[in-house]
Amino acid sequence: MLLKGLKGLFGFLSIVPLGMESIDALSKVFFLSPLVGLVLGGIAGCIGLVCSWFLPDLICGFIVLVSIQLLTGFHHLDGLLDFSDAAMARGDTKRRLEVMHDMYTGAAAVASGVIVLALTGLAYGEFSGLELLKVAVVAEVVAKTSMVLTAYLGKLPSYKGMGYFVVESMKNQHVRVASSLVLCALVGVALVGVWFVFVLAAMVIAVALLTNHSNKTLECVTGDVMGATNEINRMIALIMIIAIIA
Repeated sequence: MLLKGLKGLFGFLSIVPLGMESIDALSKVFFLSPLVGLVLGGIAGCIGLVCSWFLPDLICGFIVLVSIQLLTGFHHLDGLLDFSDAAMARGDTKRRLEVMHDMYTGAAAVASGVIVLALTGLAYGEFSGLELLKVAVVAEVVAKTSMVLTAYLGKLPSYKGMGYFVVESMKNQHVRVASSLVLCALVGVALVGVWFVFVLAAMVIAVALLTNHSNKTLECVTGDVMGATNEINRMIALIMIIAIIA
């Protein structure tokens, strides 16, 4: 069951052709999402490392960003866009959910997408060589851990989409969420040092704010909310690492 769940988790969170498993199987191992981040961040970071041998740092940074987005099939970015439109929508919870699920892309989605992608690419561009590989791994592990924490803190959606089963699987799973945080901390400390604790703290604060907003305005946490959390916390992790180094 564990292997099937991990296979399904990689298949769901990336375009790696491992095939899909049942929603129940991958939901039960969702707390191991940081492992997916470890692999995806490693692949994108290696691409950046190779590119840094003959390209400027800024270009390499955006190549890492593009690599991550391609590896994830722009899945989480789509969640950021939908969540942004819903956050800016006027009306009650029902209206906001309708905006989140409609097929149109509003000004809030475009603006948030440009801002997050630009800041993330520029942040990657502050690193080169082996350091770029390290921060690519750390940022992606943090991003995936943030989704686990969001599911743990979020309210259950009223409809049974993917988000429903993930949130349901994390309810009161204190050991699972603690395992994700410990895994994230171990990777972060190993690659960027003990001051990674500040990066972890920033992620927890960001997740708490985003989840609280979703629980109040949407009365739940959906897959789009988790996707938005992933994109935002990747950016925050990179900016925090730069700030601490500076």
